[in-house]
Amino acid sequence: MERIDTDINSLKLFEEMKSFCHNQVANGVFIEIPVSKPYHTGYSTLEQKELKWYATKWYQCQSCGCIWEFLYPDFPAKGFIRKIK
Repeated sequence: MERIDTDINSLKLFEEMKSFCHNQVANGVFIEIPVSKPYHTGYSTLEQKELKWYATKWYQCQSCGCIWEFLYPDFPAKGFIRKIK
């Protein structure tokens, strides 16, 4: 995948990236793995608690082992797809 750290700010790009990942899974290149870590943590002073935001999907490349993190957009908020380092 050539798109590293891509912001998803349109429905067209979201559908392209979702289709790409689906096809990679169908072809055995990627496998879906459980999302186990948040991509961002924060703290709510109002609720006095830690907040965690998680990606929608993680995909692991069967060839190199790298993990791709995919956050589906919730328009108007954008999503992203990026390689976890």
